[in-house]
Amino acid sequence: MISKLVAIALLFTIAVSNSFAQTNNLDEVPGCLVTDVTRKVTYTEPGNPTPKPVTAGMVLADDATVVVGKKAKFTLVCDDRSLTVNKKGSHQMAMLYKDVQAKGEVSRFAKMAFAAKGFVRGDTTKKKGWGDKDSILFNAPLKGKMTFEPTKFSWTTLKPGSNYNLKIYQNNASKAIISVMASVGHFTFDPTQLSFTPGVTYNAVIAEVNGQNVASQVVSFIFVNYEDVINAMEDLKVGKEYKNSNEMQKVLLEAEGLENLGYHSLANERYIGLLSKEPNNSLLNQMYAAFWKRISME
Repeated sequence: MISKLVAIALLFTIAVSNSFAQTNNLDEVPGCLVTDVTRKVTYTEPGNPTPKPVTAGMVLADDATVVVGKKAKFTLVCDDRSLTVNKKGSHQMAMLYKDVQAKGEVSRFAKMAFAAKGFVRGDTTKKKGWGDKDSILFNAPLKGKMTFEPTKFSWTTLKPGSNYNLKIYQNNASKAIISVMASVGHFTFDPTQLSFTPGVTYNAVIAEVNGQNVASQVVSFIFVNYEDVINAMEDLKVGKEYKNSNEMQKVLLEAEGLENLGYHSLANERYIGLLSKEPNNSLLNQMYAAFWKRISME
């Protein structure tokens, strides 16, 4: 699967130097996502002849008309394909969409981004358990494999003054190994100093204890030795695609590889690290939402 990710180069060569101008809900406007713009590119919409600048991060609707200036170019991501448009003159977006589908490069990351349409983690309009104002959501750890070392549990909090009870069980045991109270949204412990064993499945749940009867989803995880993660990463880094990638692409490949191996928490850390540097990168934000959507459906 990793070998199929070469096409990310077209999408992310510019990602380090260009912050995307805005984040769009791709369900609101049908069309294609703009991921790069060089020199002057403008567009007009039906009923409004005034040209507007095309900017990275925006979605161009199917009925828009795009004008590419001298030596200008921009990149379109339509569904799971991307294409750079550099032909001077006027273009109808409906025709450009067909060109992208016919001539564009397949991009797994673009497909992942568009799969996240309407799904934004933390949006309070979504179903309970995914950032709803009346739910508790685990921020870390995520289900899957975790390294056997000091671990921070963190979660979204409810109204001020709420207290939380974090419980961790082994498999389906009725008695919790850990049961702690917290007035904040995090708790850190060292599994090597407690009754935890690598390779064993544990379940964690957090409940609000101020009378609201609100609990998080159950998160199942397994501790693994850190050497296992090192070996997995070394196997990934020997690939030609990884060696030929820029720094952002390498981190994205690491996140993808870790996710495929079940290291969801470590993959999440990779995404968070990139977002701390590129917080307004629209495509990266969509990819992160797609990551959460995938692991929530497993």
